[in-house]
Formats: sequence, structure tokens, C-alpha cells
Amino acid sequence: MATGKKIPLIRRPWFAFLSSMRFAVALLCVLGIASVIGTVLQQNLSYTDYIVKFGPFWSRIFQALGLFDVYSSIWFVVIMLFLVLSTGLCLWRNIPPFMREMRSFRLKASRQSLAAMKHTALLENGLTPSVGMRYFNVRGFAVKQVEREDGSVLVAGKKGAANKWGYIFAHLAIIVICLGGLIDSNLLLKIGMLTGKITPDNTAVFARDFKPESILSDGNPSFRGNVNLSEGQEADVVFLNADQGLLVQQLPFSVKLKKFHIDFYDTGMPSDFASDLEVTDKKTGKVSEHTIRVNHPLTLHGISIYQASFADGGSGLQFKAWDLAANSSRFAELKGTSMNSFPLNMGGEQKFTLEFDKFTSMNVEDMSEPAEKEQGLKQKLNDARAVKQKKKFTNLGPSIIYRLRDSAGQAIEFKNYMLPIKQEDDYFFITGTRSGLEQQYRWLRIPADSKHKADTFMIWRELMNDETVRSRISTAAAASAPEDIRPQFKQAVENTLLLFARGGYLELDKFVQTAVPENEREKMRDYFYQILIGGASLTLDEALNRQNLPAWQQEDKRNRFLLHAMDAYTGLTEYPAPVLLQLDSFQEVRSSGLQMTKSPGAVLVYIGSLLLVLGTVFMFYIREKRFWLLFEPNGIRFAMSSSRHERDLQREFPEHLQGLKRLAEDLNHDANHR
Repeated sequence: MATGKKIPLIRRPWFAFLSSMRFAVALLCVLGIASVIGTVLQQNLSYTDYIVKFGPFWSRIFQALGLFDVYSSIWFVVIMLFLVLSTGLCLWRNIPPFMREMRSFRLKASRQSLAAMKHTALLENGLTPSVGMRYFNVRGFAVKQVEREDGSVLVAGKKGAANKWGYIFAHLAIIVICLGGLIDSNLLLKIGMLTGKITPDNTAVFARDFKPESILSDGNPSFRGNVNLSEGQEADVVFLNADQGLLVQQLPFSVKLKKFHIDFYDTGMPSDFASDLEVTDKKTGKVSEHTIRVNHPLTLHGISIYQASFADGGSGLQFKAWDLAANSSRFAELKGTSMNSFPLNMGGEQKFTLEFDKFTSMNVEDMSEPAEKEQGLKQKLNDARAVKQKKKFTNLGPSIIYRLRDSAGQAIEFKNYMLPIKQEDDYFFITGTRSGLEQQYRWLRIPADSKHKADTFMIWRELMNDETVRSRISTAAAASAPEDIRPQFKQAVENTLLLFARGGYLELDKFVQTAVPENEREKMRDYFYQILIGGASLTLDEALNRQNLPAWQQEDKRNRFLLHAMDAYTGLTEYPAPVLLQLDSFQEVRSSGLQMTKSPGAVLVYIGSLLLVLGTVFMFYIREKRFWLLFEPNGIRFAMSSSRHERDLQREFPEHLQGLKRLAEDLNHDANHR
């Protein structure tokens, strides 16, 4: 009975597919695209940060695709595994024939095959095999001679056979680099999460509150985590982002931030930042001090500590707080700490919570004018797309972001600058408001007085809301009117100031829209505006007098202040908070962002990179060449071949041919003279 012949493993279809060049190149292309994504999209941020950037819809899709941690995602790891398998099978299939090829001198080359080569020629008799061997030996060829059964002698040589090592080294490099990536890919962590042995926690805040299944021991072979330390603070764990939660990675040592240093360029941008650390080994109790800075990490127990970032560490803040409902220029002092929340009681039934975000001591912005002039602080601070004529970097000074949250959980976000900011020719105290992270800030601009304070405006605002003051101002304004219309004019001024006090420009416009015929509205707007300017100017004089300041002469600067004050007053009537906070002083506390990584696979990546360099050198700079000299009674056949670089042979073959002919002529000449 006939039996089927067993097919060798390397000839089976699945083996041919997995070890094929097309399959490996396809995998490399996918890895290349994934690496681009991992480079462009910042990795390992918190899930909240990604929601802020992309919104909840795209954040869920990107997370499902593993794009927030590309290099540790399941599909990336699987692709690397298949690439290692494919490249390994390819080496298994090709290394044995390559080794045979490197050792072989191809001594079975026939007369017909040599004659069919591109670079071949016949030489006259006179040259001997020993002379031919010496000729090519001198030129770096490994040479071997064999006598054939038909009486002919074949001299064969080779040079650059090590070129095949380039192929081997390049493929080994891919395997070694991928193995290094697999070791550092948190593969064991992913398996633990899939099996339920490891569970990320999305509720705990402090390391001590994490569940046991959310805490990793210091024996974890690889990880990449972050921790923020304020000056004087100590930590012996780092936090790892995992899915929508966190894991706590224990360290074999504790790290204490003694001091954080930062230097700035003239533009105000940070030029260098460093951390003075005190490290205590948990096993030995040994304490050592180190300083790390950007690109100068510290490595202990195989864990590298990088200076990754810096931020606010809980700075002491002091505010001036004006109760907007009281319409008073008197303010209360309010103290707080950044990165913390505090209750705020305005004396009514409604309760609020103040949530302070990060404090920033320097805010460097490009305050140059756009090519097409735009209005508003939003464009000047935030419109990075505008075409600038010339960049003008300005330090806007300290700022704080905070949120005011009511008892129903609704919050308004504020951004307040401590120092007055110059816009065009005047200075303003700036506060931005928004009700959602997807919105742009709406800016409230309170004009600063000659002492760069908000006092004059706040007193002017208080006087504008004082009925007694408005009556006195109306009487003074009517004194310049004809006597027969003074009572009517006084009443008109008082009513105009009252409408403005209730709601600023908005209330005046509402009155015009409802109480004035349409054909008279434009005229009445101009009339009210003239009355308002006069009354506001007299109110400003009284505000200056209350501060014992000299009178402000009529000039453009005074007029601009009045216009800005009326704009700010109108803005405050729509201000979405019962209290106006103005940052007055601070005591800065910085924190250092440390990234700690344990990457045993990095050594393999370095080795793989070295193999890749060697493979490139062997493949492209070592050229394999072979020659044959077939000595027969009727002549000598000389042939050369090369696996690559045929252009080199076009130059070298004629040179060797002429050299061999000269040797044959010299030998014939010597033989004739003996």
C-alpha cells in the first residue's frame, strides 16, 4: 500500500506564509503607523485629561482601540509577537543555506555556466593555477583550487561572503528589539487585568485607600508611573494609569522632595528645572541625596527617576472679595490654598464651594498684534491661529483658576490675573468666566487707576448705586441747564443714572426698546449717552475726592477710563457669581512631577539597535564578489560575479582581466628566454 510522502516543515503553506517577506513587511507597516500615533498622541495621561481634549465620545473610542497606551495595548503586543515569530521562522529557513553559501567556493561551476556569465573572457595559455591563486590572494580573495576528473583545474575565490551576516543581523535586530518591547509592554499586567487578579481603582484618592488588588509589589518587572511631590513631601509609590482607573506601584525606596529649582529665559519661559531629592532605601535604611534635572535621570534598583514636569504644589493665596449684591467698595480678605476646596458662605441661604485649581506665577503670552487687528482679550491671549507680524512675549504675571460650585453641583470656572494687564493704552484687571470646559473664556475687564489698583472703579461703582449720590449728581448736572428746564433735566439725569445703576447699558437699551417709539430710538440713545457721560464724570470726581486724590483733568485718558468703567459696570451686572475675587498676594509652593520607569527590556533594545547598525554595515558596505579560473588544455576561462553592485564589476573585471593577461605575457616572455 502506498504511503504519502511527508512534506518538510519549511515547505508547508502556513510556514511559508508566516515566514514570508510580505507578511513581515505588513506587520512592520502596522507597527510604524502605531508608533506614529503613539508619538503624536500623548500617552498615559489620566482619562479625565483625554475627555477634556477629545470629548466623551471620541475618548471612549480611542480608549477601546488602546490609543492612550499604544505600546502596551493588546493588539500592539500581539503584532510584535507575530513579528518575532515571522522573523524567527524566516531566519530558521534561511540561515542554513546562507551558512552553506558563505562556506562554499562553488567549485562545481561548469564550462558552460562560466561562459554564460555576464563578466567572462578567455585567456591565452601561459598562466598557471598557482600564479592565479597568488594574484587574487594579494587582492583579498579567499582562494581554493580543485583538479577535475577531465584533467582541468578550477581555481575559485570569494571576497565579502560575510555580506550574508547583514541579513542575519538585521533580522536578529528586529527579534531582539521586539523582545525588549514585549518585556516592557506590561504584558503580565494586562494578563492580570484580564484574569481579574489586578483591578484598577477609579475611586480612591490616596495610596492608602486603594484595594489590595490595585496595588502592585516592588517586584513588578516593568512599569512606567508618575508622582507629583510638593516641597517637603515624601512618597514611596507611583501611580499607573490603567483603563479608566489607577494602580499603585510600590517602590523599594522612598523619595522626598527637598527643594525645587527653576530658571527662566528673558522671555519668561522656563529654561531649566531640577529637583533636590532625598532617597531612603527601605531595606538598608541608607539615605542619599541627589539632584535630577531634565535629561539627567537618577537610576536606583533598576528604576530610573526622570524630571518630567513641574506644577503648583499648593500655594497660599489671598484675595480681595467684593460682595456684588452689597454694591460696596469695601472688600473682605479671603485666604485659601491652591489645589484645595473651601466652603463659601455669602450670608444667605445658598451655600457655595470654592474649588481652587493650579496657581501659576508666570504666564508668558504672545501679545503682538495680529495682521488683521482683532478686539478682545480672548483673541489676544488665545488665538494662536492669527498671523502675527512680530512676536512680542509678555509675562502677564500670576494667575489662578478656580470654580464656584453651588449646592446643586453646578459650577462656573474663573481665571483671574493678579496684575493689571496693558491693552492698547490702558491697564485692566482681567477675570475670565466660562460654564463649561468646551467654552472659551468671557473676559471682564476692570480699569486700573493711576495707582494700578481697582479702588477707583469700585468706589465709582458704589457711588453709582447710591441714591443720595445720584440725586446730588443730578442737581449738580442740572445747574448748568437753563433755569426753566432745570427740574425736568434733573429728573432726566436722575432717571438715566438709575436705569444704568440697575443694569448698565443693557437696562438703558431695554428701556429705549420698550418705552421709546422706533423712529425716536436712535436719537434717545444719543441723548441718554450724553447724560450718562456727564453724570458718570461727576461721579468719578466724587470718587477721587473720597480717596483724597487730586482732581483728574479732562483728557483722553480720563475719558477712556470712564468708558471702560461703564463697560465693566455692565459686565458686572451679568457676572455669574455673587462675589468678585481678585488675587492680591500669594506664597508660592511648587511641586515636581517625577516619572519613574523600570525597563529591563531597554538593554535588549540597545543590543538590537547595535545589531541593526551592524546589519546595515554588512549589507551595504561589504560586497560579495566571486571569481573562477578554469584551466583547460585549449585555454583559460576567467569569470566573475557579484550578488550586487554590478557597476563595480564593470570597472574591476577589465582591471583583473588586464592584470592576468600581463602576468601571462610575463610568464611566456620568461619561458622564451630560458
